[in-house]
Amino acid sequence: MRDRHDHHHHHHHWRDRDGYAYHTGDPGPGPNQHRLRRDMRRGKIAGVCAGIADYFGWSLKCTRLCLILATIFFFPMPLIAYAAAAVLMRRSDGVPPIYESKEAERFWRTFSVRPKATFSELKHRFRALDARLAELEKTVTSDEYGLRKAFEDLERGA
Repeated sequence: MRDRHDHHHHHHHWRDRDGYAYHTGDPGPGPNQHRLRRDMRRGKIAGVCAGIADYFGWSLKCTRLCLILATIFFFPMPLIAYAAAAVLMRRSDGVPPIYESKEAERFWRTFSVRPKATFSELKHRFRALDARLAELEKTVTSDEYGLRKAFEDLERGA
């Protein structure tokens, strides 16, 4: 028969103090800086392709090539869409967003482009936090914790 304390789950990453579960409650990077905007610095006409390429993390050349091919095959709809985007998309201020870390940039890009993946990641983080809290609760409510606390109080002369 196995001891109930030697059972191990794959989600006990909370013991790693540098892991994400330990920093789940820390303040986040703030409002999402990752926005769809026209990039006039890298743009040729109105910066629409450059803005779209940056937003999705695509190659600028490939994005332009796709627009050209779409215009050839589906004329005039891509040109109308481009003009609408040029009018509706806000112009970037020319300064790329500054993220606190590569992880923060990856989080916000994923959040903007693939919200389901972000939700899945957050769900995993909350499960890890929940496991950490359950272990903490088990430790605090155990007889051993009370006994250790009593000994510490005796040692301090309380």
